[in-house]
Amino acid sequence: MIQTATLRIARQSEAQAGPKVWLENDDWWLYEVHTDFAAPYARFHARNRHHLRMAMTQTPELEQTDYWQSELPRRQAAMQAGQAVHLVGYSKRSSSGEIACLNSFWAIEHGDFRACTISFMVDESMQGRGLMYNAAAPAVREVMSRHNLHRVMATHLPENLRSAQLLRRLGFVVEGYARDFVMINGKWRDNVLLSLLES
Repeated sequence: MIQTATLRIARQSEAQAGPKVWLENDDWWLYEVHTDFAAPYARFHARNRHHLRMAMTQTPELEQTDYWQSELPRRQAAMQAGQAVHLVGYSKRSSSGEIACLNSFWAIEHGDFRACTISFMVDESMQGRGLMYNAAAPAVREVMSRHNLHRVMATHLPENLRSAQLLRRLGFVVEGYARDFVMINGKWRDNVLLSLLES
C-alpha cells in the first residue's frame, strides 16, 4: 500500500514538472507530451485546419486550449504507463517558437503482439523539406527499442501522397487496402495499410 502511494505521488510530481526532451537531433527537439503544450496544440490545429483534413476529422474543439488541457493529461498518463508515446516537435530550423510536428505511437501492445500504430503531423510551413523524416525516423527506432516492439503499423488515405512517400522512405511496406476503414470529417474513407518490422 505504501509503495502504491509512493508511486502515485512520484507520477504526480513528474506530471507537474516541466516538459522533458525525449529525443534531440540536428533538426529537432522532440518533447514528451505535457500539459504546458495545451495552448500550442490549439494553435497548431488552428494554423493547419485545412492542411490536416486528410489526416483527421477537424472539429472546433481541437482549436481550443481548454480541450487540450483535459486531453493532454490523458496522453501523459498513457505515456507514463507505457501504453503510448506522444512527442511534440520543435524545429531548430524555425524561429516561430511554435509546435512544428506531432508524432504519436498509439496502443502499444506487449506479450505476443509487440506492436503499435504511428501517426504524425507536420506544420504546413515545414513540409517538403525532409524535416518530418528527420523527426520520425529516429523516433520509430527509439520507440521500437525502448518498448521492445516487433511491428509498427501505419495507414494513410490513398490520395495522401506525401504521407505515402514518407512512410515508404521510413521503410514501411504496404500490406493491404481497407475499405471504409475510418470516418474522417463525416465520411467513411478507405485506407492503405502498412507496417515496419524490426530488423
